[in-house]
Amino acid sequence: MNLKIKALLFSLFVFTTAAFAQSNCRDLRGCDRKLCELNIKLEYAKKYGRTGQIQRIETAIANTKRNCNGNNGHYTADLEKKVLDKEYKVKERTMELEKAIREQQRPEKIEKRRRKVAEAKQELTEAKRRLAEAKKPK
Repeated sequence: MNLKIKALLFSLFVFTTAAFAQSNCRDLRGCDRKLCELNIKLEYAKKYGRTGQIQRIETAIANTKRNCNGNNGHYTADLEKKVLDKEYKVKERTMELEKAIREQQRPEKIEKRRRKVAEAKQELTEAKRRLAEAKKPK
């Protein structure tokens, strides 16, 4: 078979596999999504007997599993950082509110600070929920 035709077929295979993997794995995040996409690519590589590709994908799957430590790895680390950032924001907003009350600022300013504290707490609650969801075993 002509080299150009082989390259074209291979490119078509890679792009359709990637598109299919992304559509089926769209709802997943982090390491779960990566493993889902790799497993779909592996199925296709096995279906068409691409031994070199199979070996590379299996290596990628093993590396992903090793790096994720079974709990979404880097994704959970990112969420933990976001929770810490949100906790800091709540403390900062609370201190601003306390200062406004202590200095007896106008009632509108105090109310604005209260709203900001409430918003920051809501963001923190959401970040903690997402972190807990990511840590849940699947």
